[in-house]
Amino acid sequence: MNMKITDTSAQDLMLGQTMRKNRRIVMLGAAVLLIGVAVWAFIYVADVSMSGLVMERSAIRVSTVKRGTLVREVVSQGRIVAANSPTLFSPEQGYIDMAVKAGDTVGRDQVLATIVSPDLNELLAQETANLTRIEADLGRQKIESKRRKLELEQIIAMAQVSEKAMVREKLRADEAFNKKLIRHLDYEKAEDDLERAKLELTQAKQNGELANESLGFDVESLTLQLKSQQLLVDALQRRVHELTIKSPVSGMVGNVQVVNRQAVAANQALITVVDLSAFEVEATVPEGFADDIAPLMEAEITLGGSSYPGVVTAISPEVVNGGVSARIRFADALPENLRQSQRLTAKIILEHKPNALIVNRGSFFDGFRGHVYKLQDNKALRVPVVLGGSSLKHIEIMDGLQEGDSIIISSLTTTATDEQILITD
Repeated sequence: MNMKITDTSAQDLMLGQTMRKNRRIVMLGAAVLLIGVAVWAFIYVADVSMSGLVMERSAIRVSTVKRGTLVREVVSQGRIVAANSPTLFSPEQGYIDMAVKAGDTVGRDQVLATIVSPDLNELLAQETANLTRIEADLGRQKIESKRRKLELEQIIAMAQVSEKAMVREKLRADEAFNKKLIRHLDYEKAEDDLERAKLELTQAKQNGELANESLGFDVESLTLQLKSQQLLVDALQRRVHELTIKSPVSGMVGNVQVVNRQAVAANQALITVVDLSAFEVEATVPEGFADDIAPLMEAEITLGGSSYPGVVTAISPEVVNGGVSARIRFADALPENLRQSQRLTAKIILEHKPNALIVNRGSFFDGFRGHVYKLQDNKALRVPVVLGGSSLKHIEIMDGLQEGDSIIISSLTTTATDEQILITD
């Protein structure tokens, strides 16, 4: 059997042709790579030439513009103060007898001290004696008035009797004269006696009226003196009553400015009582916020790791050491174990503005000059913006940016001609 063995010439390739093909591919790839590198280098050089600053992405802070509620607030350090801490003064000159000491807990109307004033007590005794004397004089005058009125009534009654007798005598004289029984002279005398009796009666009535007026005036004068003296005695009694110093509030005895049995003058400060149920917060606010703060604004008081709602009650018109003093009261029940001058943190809410365009605060805004740098790919372009209000965490964007834009909020050292910043990885 004859077998024919074929050779492998059909499977052989020419070595020169394969090498030339691979070389062309390599050269083509290298050319494309060189062109890409050249284009990248050209773009990079163009970006660098157009950018005033080149920064790494890890060296900057970026924040995204978003919609949210802008809460303008001011935070300051404060301390607990007594909203009601009355200081009691000496009403009179004398010496003091203390009943409490500093730190004692006292109730309302509890006796704190007593002022011993011998002069005032002596004056009260004298005026009380004068009041008793005037009361006796008034009683005596009333009795005298009654007696004088009886005498005047008796005089008037006697004048009336005389007048009636003269009338009857005149009638008899008329009848006798008509019958020619008496002389004309006797008849005229009867007429004169009647006229005299009438005059005496009229005079008695007039004298009685004047005397009654005089007696009434005397009684009224003594009555007025009695009322005046009574007012004087009442005033002295009130002054003596005020010598007992009582606590106007329930609380604790604070500062005691005198010692027991010490001589005191009138209107001298004696004792301060702290009302433990009326504590407030006194906070110092930078003067730049003074015009924004008003009474009844909301506040938040942080004490011992807990927060309590508060309300601004007053703002001082005076600037002291670059700040103004604000008073804040607790809106709800007072926390337990509050102490005078206890330190705390107070936050005053200046404004709630919902649906505002806001961005996080950053050191870039400390020297804000009307523009920000907005990120776009690997560049940050300078764009003008208008800012609104600001809080501790956010700043309001009024114009120049839209929701979703990202801007650089870290501090940058740029010039007025730096229109863009190149961001590298």
